[in-house]
Amino acid sequence: MKYAEFSTKFRKFFELPSSPVAVRIITDSSQEQKTGVQPMRFCEMVRRSAFYGESFIFGVEELTCTSGELALGFTEPSYGEVYPRIKPANTKLVSVSPLEKTEKKPDVVIIVGNPRKIMRVSTILSQLHEKQPVEAKFKGEFAVCGECTAIPFMEKKVNLSLLCNGARMFSGFRDDEIVMGFPLDDFIRIAESTEEKEITSALCGCIMDDIPANAVSAIEKIGFGKGTDQFFGRFGDEIVRLYTPKDREGKITSLTLHIPVKFKDSATATGADQVAGKLLEKPMLHRVRDNWVDIALPLELGESLNRASMRGEKFETLVREGIDTIIKEVEKVKRKAGS
Repeated sequence: MKYAEFSTKFRKFFELPSSPVAVRIITDSSQEQKTGVQPMRFCEMVRRSAFYGESFIFGVEELTCTSGELALGFTEPSYGEVYPRIKPANTKLVSVSPLEKTEKKPDVVIIVGNPRKIMRVSTILSQLHEKQPVEAKFKGEFAVCGECTAIPFMEKKVNLSLLCNGARMFSGFRDDEIVMGFPLDDFIRIAESTEEKEITSALCGCIMDDIPANAVSAIEKIGFGKGTDQFFGRFGDEIVRLYTPKDREGKITSLTLHIPVKFKDSATATGADQVAGKLLEKPMLHRVRDNWVDIALPLELGESLNRASMRGEKFETLVREGIDTIIKEVEKVKRKAGS
């Protein structure tokens, strides 16, 4: 089974700026070796794996959080019961790695995203479970280790966490991030159900730390503000988003301008998407998403973003002409669709 394919498909469809994280609970350590992990919290390992591609295999000695020891099944509680936790406490080692780098079957897959992206995942998950609502158990404690690892592992259910103070204060989780944990089978079902389109690749942005500072300045000079994985700016009556997708070699050699158009319901949006299909020509892209139609325009740079952004007026002209083009095309679709 090629986990890298599932990871890429899931990440592109839901426009995640970070990798899904594979977690294995290891009860027989005879065939496993630790990776020389310096002591830290489990939630910090998960975030570093998601955003920086790091991998860890660690034992209880490498954990600096007692909650993690209990939740991950390294130790039994001394007084009373603790929930959530993996029990019985037979865990010897735990493996944490980006899903695309794992070769062994994970027990749990964890994703990090903002509320909008997790909302979209929840919508697909509900559809796969006969439109049953997604139930979540969280209390602001034992967040990544318990709510997003132990519950999916023990109860075989997807669970959502709003994180805890430890994760936010000590492990680098941002105020706009929440976390979701999946049993492997559920994650694969969602990944397989998503239809990968060209536009999903175009709208898969990088986190801002991956973009050279001079490129950020050049884009902001045009009138965009900086978000988590995209730029955004108001031009006339439209709010335009600008994405910086990476190619297969991990380089940024194109930009994508994106305008999401809202309609009153999903049926109207589907009709508008059909209108877009007749009106828009390559390189314009479009897709329907609930009661929205996403319209996008890729801009090929012909070189790296770092070099292109140093070309001053030439770079600015390319982007501004793209903005004018996408706004005109969006107006055409709105008029024909009666928006």
